[in-house]
Amino acid sequence: MKLLHTTQDRITANLIKAELENNDIETVIMDKKDSSINSFGFLEIYVTEPEFELARQVIAETLAQNEEE
Repeated sequence: MKLLHTTQDRITANLIKAELENNDIETVIMDKKDSSINSFGFLEIYVTEPEFELARQVIAETLAQNEEE
């Protein structure tokens, strides 16, 4: 698995994961946020190496759409 994206926002992480899975890209979110102080740490989104470039394109489009809304 290869690190694709890092965010502090759970909603963004789950939105990206859902969009990647809609495109048949296997996705794993690794939660590295502190459980007692939710503002510390990150969520890391990983995809398989062969799907990495396609996944980058998908999240670029997804994040661009979110910024427009």
